[in-house]
Amino acid sequence: MIKISSHPCLAASASKTQFAVIMKWLSGLMILGLLLSPSLRAAEDPEAQFLKILSIMDQADTLKASGNGTSAKVKYQEAQRALLNLKKNHPTWNTKVVAFRLKYVGEKIDALTQPPPGAEATETVGTASKSEGKSAAAPPGTQVKLLDAGAEPRRALRIQVKPGDKQTLGMTMKIAMNMEMDGMPAQAIKMPSIKMDMELTVKDVAANGDIAYETTMGDASVADEPGIMPQVAEAIKASFESIKGLTGTGTISSRGLGKTADMKLPPGADPQMRQAMEQMHESFSTITTGFPEEPVGTGARWEVMMPLKSQGMTITQTTSYQLASIEGDNLNVKSTLAQHAANQKIQNPAMPGLKVDVTKMTGSGNGNATINLAQVLPSQATMDSKSDVAMAMDMGGQKQKMTMKMDINLLLESK
Repeated sequence: MIKISSHPCLAASASKTQFAVIMKWLSGLMILGLLLSPSLRAAEDPEAQFLKILSIMDQADTLKASGNGTSAKVKYQEAQRALLNLKKNHPTWNTKVVAFRLKYVGEKIDALTQPPPGAEATETVGTASKSEGKSAAAPPGTQVKLLDAGAEPRRALRIQVKPGDKQTLGMTMKIAMNMEMDGMPAQAIKMPSIKMDMELTVKDVAANGDIAYETTMGDASVADEPGIMPQVAEAIKASFESIKGLTGTGTISSRGLGKTADMKLPPGADPQMRQAMEQMHESFSTITTGFPEEPVGTGARWEVMMPLKSQGMTITQTTSYQLASIEGDNLNVKSTLAQHAANQKIQNPAMPGLKVDVTKMTGSGNGNATINLAQVLPSQATMDSKSDVAMAMDMGGQKQKMTMKMDINLLLESK
């Protein structure tokens, strides 16, 4: 996982207030780093809004295909309202595309409002029959490309679970960072190891294979290790005080592609913790390996490309997979990760007074996952990743340049 962080104000001239605020943001990023890749998030820009609308439409199409016309109509109406808001707030943005989508959802709503006698039942039966054993399409913006189908025999890889199935996972993450700021020598910063447990329960499996699940956060801890800055350790520990017992829900396709996610937080939760936990929960839908639609065998190779939103930053991520071995429902999959971001301005909600110009962001990683198709998440996975970020920050009217390199080691294990 590659994340953008901010300078922890090690310079002697930085105030204690600046240090505390930036460490708070950094602690939130450490929580987010528990997962293999950043989460998809909606943002205020029209592109991100449109991706979210496409996701709602995809949910509506899935509900309609499974025979749930009432819920599908509600989703189509939600997409229609969002499209009208997008058109109102951004009247010149992709007008033809927006008009086409408005026409599409309008026709769907009309059809579900006054269906011809027997028409919906006929369509439902036929669609359900065709989709049996198949996964719904990839989430909006996500592209899955098969490069090599591998050796015979081949099979379509699909997660096969049933309501009530449970999986308990433990995650351990280690981070090392190196930062350099104008007028300062490079600073090596060591982070404490972070551990967290989570339980996942399958709630429902749709006719097209989409899996609805619930997660419950378990114990979380920060290791006491020598050489850790006390401010860093305390800030991260404080972020974990109230996460045990938090729950969330989500939907993932039988091909391992995340579709929806929602985190339930108590009233009055700290905004920084709320943002971190919501992003982290959504990321559970991207920690799995996304499978191609086509049947594959040993040696198969494919790519999954997706746009990501992380801490206000737009990132393009491409993950290349290779099926190293397959025995029944047990797979071993190797992966390589590449991320990059164009020059952009960002502002993190946790630090409203700090404006950042990102001038460079690249990332790479290598992973290995042991997968049982009878479980939603891998039974074991490792990821070693590196990132290189260059940015300029406006701190109190003063422009400061900073570069940051981060190494992350992540281990995921079923318990």
